[in-house]
Amino acid sequence: MSYFRDGMGLHDTQIKSLKRIIKENNVKQVVEFGSGASTQFFIDFHGETDGYQITSFDHDPQYMFAKKHDALTLNLKQLIECTDERYESMFESKTYDRSNFTDVPISDTRNFRAKNRFYDIEANLLPDNIDLVLLDGPNGNGRSISFLHLKDKLADTCHIMIDDSDHYDFVDRCQSVLGGSVIELVIDPRIHPLFSYAIIRIEK
Repeated sequence: MSYFRDGMGLHDTQIKSLKRIIKENNVKQVVEFGSGASTQFFIDFHGETDGYQITSFDHDPQYMFAKKHDALTLNLKQLIECTDERYESMFESKTYDRSNFTDVPISDTRNFRAKNRFYDIEANLLPDNIDLVLLDGPNGNGRSISFLHLKDKLADTCHIMIDDSDHYDFVDRCQSVLGGSVIELVIDPRIHPLFSYAIIRIEK
């Protein structure tokens, strides 16, 4: 089965890496930002492992995963945004502050060039001891806000796969907040003109 749809979703090279990470590290808690084909992969692969929980976030009911599964907690959350100044201040302090944000109008939630936007997530929606993170949403540089949410939620060893890793400074932002080392970096325009991803391994 293919989870790669016109440049969206997960390519076979990403699937291979995710399967290896899940099996070699006995992953129990998966978090994904950006729901859809990747959610289907995690559910399909669930039966080939000892089992794991999937916590998934998205803002668009038209494109997010729609099926139910015992291992899946699906969160539909609105988008929020902040100014450049407040965005930078949070990364300087390495602390997420909801008061920095305002709601994004529903009419503008599919803006591919939006800045400083992320899902409106409360801390209690993220599980503790996260082993694996797939960062594939929302659009724009604001995906990096996920690292502020994840700061105190990771297991002793965690892998983060960042899709579209060269589109913005995602890798640098991740390492500035969480540390870690890049163990895989793929940029391949033969697959798709914008195809890239990075995997960062973080150990306490």
